[in-house]
Amino acid sequence: MLVQIKLIATYQKLLPPGTQGNLIAIDVSNGITVEQVLARYNVPLDDTSVIVVNGLTVPLDTPLKEDDTVAAFSAIAGG
Repeated sequence: MLVQIKLIATYQKLLPPGTQGNLIAIDVSNGITVEQVLARYNVPLDDTSVIVVNGLTVPLDTPLKEDDTVAAFSAIAGG
């Protein structure tokens, strides 16, 4: 099944080399969780990250569904 991974700001560099923009579509197996898919890209899975699925905060053990969009970015921002 296809899901989209959107890594924002400093996390964009975690996407595969040659990725254009901050969004990729990947084919994953049924039952894969948010944690499992983000671990592939070395996204920090702790309080330093904001992680949402389809715009909503969910537990990391949430199974993904076809066409879900998982977005992650650093919770720490300067300004």
